[in-house]
Amino acid sequence: MRRPSDISLPWRRVLAAVGVIAILAAVVTIAARAARPELAMAGPRHHAVIGARALDGLEITAFTADAEWLLDGKPLTPRREGGRTFWRPRSLSDGDHVLVVRRRGRLVSSTRTFRFSVDTDAPLLKLARPAAGLRGKPLELSGTVEPGAHLRHGRRVVQLDQKGAFRYAVAPSLRRLVLTATDAAGNSSRWRVPVTVVPRRPNRPIRAVHVTAYAWADNDLRDGVLELVRAKKINAVELDLKDESGEVGWESGVPLAKSMRAQLRIYDLSQAVERLHGMGVRVIGRLVCFRDPIHAQAAWRAGLRDEVIQAPDGTPYAKYGGFTNFANPKVQKYNIDLAVAAAKLGVDEILYDYVRRPDGPPESMAFPGLKGKPESAIVSFLAASRVALAASEVLVGASVFGVAATRPNEVAQDIPRMARQVDYIAPMLYPSHWGPGEYDVLDPNAQPYEIVRRSTTDFVEQVRGTGARVVNWLQDFSYGRSYGPADVRAQIRASRDAGVEDFILWDAAVSYTGDALEATAAVPALDEHAELPPRAPMPVRLPDLKPAAAPPKNIAPTIGAKRPLSGLPPNELGQIPVVMHHMIRSDRVGEYDQTPAEFRAELEYLWRNGYAPVNVGDLVTGRLDVPAGTTPVVFTFDDATTYQIDFTPSGQVKPGTAVGIMLDFARTHPGFVPRGTFYVNRTPFGSERNAKIALMWLTRNGFEIGNHTHDHIPLRGLPEEEVRKQLARGAGAIHEILPNYRIRSMSLPLGSLPKNDDLVVQGSWRGKPYGPYAVLLVGANPAPSPFSKAFDAAAIPRIRTSHAGWKGEADFAFAYWMKEFEQNARSRYVSDGDPAAITIRKGAQADVRRRFAARVRPAS
Repeated sequence: MRRPSDISLPWRRVLAAVGVIAILAAVVTIAARAARPELAMAGPRHHAVIGARALDGLEITAFTADAEWLLDGKPLTPRREGGRTFWRPRSLSDGDHVLVVRRRGRLVSSTRTFRFSVDTDAPLLKLARPAAGLRGKPLELSGTVEPGAHLRHGRRVVQLDQKGAFRYAVAPSLRRLVLTATDAAGNSSRWRVPVTVVPRRPNRPIRAVHVTAYAWADNDLRDGVLELVRAKKINAVELDLKDESGEVGWESGVPLAKSMRAQLRIYDLSQAVERLHGMGVRVIGRLVCFRDPIHAQAAWRAGLRDEVIQAPDGTPYAKYGGFTNFANPKVQKYNIDLAVAAAKLGVDEILYDYVRRPDGPPESMAFPGLKGKPESAIVSFLAASRVALAASEVLVGASVFGVAATRPNEVAQDIPRMARQVDYIAPMLYPSHWGPGEYDVLDPNAQPYEIVRRSTTDFVEQVRGTGARVVNWLQDFSYGRSYGPADVRAQIRASRDAGVEDFILWDAAVSYTGDALEATAAVPALDEHAELPPRAPMPVRLPDLKPAAAPPKNIAPTIGAKRPLSGLPPNELGQIPVVMHHMIRSDRVGEYDQTPAEFRAELEYLWRNGYAPVNVGDLVTGRLDVPAGTTPVVFTFDDATTYQIDFTPSGQVKPGTAVGIMLDFARTHPGFVPRGTFYVNRTPFGSERNAKIALMWLTRNGFEIGNHTHDHIPLRGLPEEEVRKQLARGAGAIHEILPNYRIRSMSLPLGSLPKNDDLVVQGSWRGKPYGPYAVLLVGANPAPSPFSKAFDAAAIPRIRTSHAGWKGEADFAFAYWMKEFEQNARSRYVSDGDPAAITIRKGAQADVRRRFAARVRPAS
């Protein structure tokens, strides 16, 4: 080993220099650390994922006033407050971001780096198929949300696998449910899942005839019916269980029937069922419910007067020989007991008839013990019957008046509500029973095709989405004129053309026109099946009804505003939502309906987010006189039902209707002015009396009336003459009540345009002109500004308030478009408050319609 003294002088110098350098480096490092500026910060954790709500509250703070900020490599100017600087992102795109904050010192700088991701997209819910099942049967949903998300149904957690897939069983009684999906970033989305009840139906189209108990017991009449079976003309027999006289024609075993001497041994039901089933023929047991003279008279004699409908003076209601009280539990039980007994003997279907109150003025009759409306009591009876018959799995139907589709109060038959409790609705569409002019048919008895097709179309629409189908009662008897094979065939063809394949022929004499029937009735017709409707709705996203965000600080709010404003600068070339409403009813039966709570929530959202209701006429004429900072929203209401406006006996608007809800909302929400355009058909709002009151009230109180055609028939398949007729007659129905009223627009029935779409804009029929009209479509986006070149009055789109999906998709309804406006505020029409001027964004002059160019002023 060499001693230090042995190292040569040059190497000693090198080692000394290295030592000096090391000492200097250490000194510099220590000095740099001592000179490094302090940089204390508060912000998100490293690699945080920030959702929409967290982004609203995100703040990154440096406790110094002299730091430099870079976001994704670009300079950022934070706000300064005292001795700190901070950054609150007003908007930040989804994706990865890097924020660098640097404070420079004399020798070195201090740097803090925040790496985080922004994810503001709420998770999507996708179902593998619509939520559809049989009434009373458990339903399983299957679908997916994004991996890592959570899914809840109320307080219940829906289990997800690693890929976000789920299977979830729900109670059979649900009509709809709301699922909430929440992703890892905390973003949530709420989804209303409408439950479609799939109609049960026979495996063959039903061709049936009515047969009384006495006719079945008569060899000749029975043989005539069976001959129709052998000839393949029919595959079902409707056999009376209890008829209009109250007679029970078979051994039922129901004690009350026997004690009242209503039970007669006219035929053996068990043998009849066995014989018909042996031929592959369905047995439909017709049970006349509340028209029951035997029961009414027996109850009255026994002092059970609550079981009988009464006259105002307390005597028995005399029409029909006696009518039992549909609101009485014992009366209901008697009819249900008969139905259950028949089901046990093998009857395939129970078809209730006279499941209504007597026709006539309500004030001419009294219903002891009735709580609520007669319509509700009828529905309650059908619901109780459904429960009692569930174990037997028989199909249950309800015969109804033809006028019940448009005038449910006449005999207490609310078709959509009844349809939810039965497997089918059987409207009695006998042409001889319609009055002149019904459905604009001059002589219904002489025009069987026209009256049956038009009325059937109404019923098909009424039961849509309820889980029931339509089976038509058709006329095979002469009344007022002689009916032959051509008349019967015309009714059958009309039913089929309106979408109804099943029918039952009625002839009280049980003598049927075999020549009118095709030999196509397939047997056996004993099995049943269920198939998903072609337009079963998918989930739809619900709006987030949180309060409107505060306006940006650099935009001054309107001084003295009495209502929330958008906080956005004027933009009168922006888009305007035109919202399509139908019925506002608590039991919401149609895919376009809303509950009162949903309608109020919609109003609340719009009011809080700076929207002001207007009429269609305001949009079309460009007279959008709404406060500065607000956006016009056009309210439309189709079909003119009593769920939109109705009146109390004292003449006040009923509070549960759409108009009533708007009036009540206006009392508690400053600046809200009820507006809307109501599209009416013939006899709007339930009756001729109501039509006059409603149309006059609406037009006197700032609302508007539009043409929805006379009979609400889809225009696509109609001849041009019929299209003009529908529009001219629709206008005429309005002008009968409001002679000089200016009708500015029309709404297409079911969104159906005729082949020549010019016909809906303007025309005439038999010297009766209509139009020019703006034309309202069905779906599915906001309308352009009326000042924009993109605006087309002949094709104004509407946003659906529907709880159902659109062609299997969840988007493009109210919730979707409100979110779009929230995320793309520049696309929204915002008023400048000056009706004489049109304020537009800079550079948008070329997009203005020529007629409005002189009124334009660029936004400052």
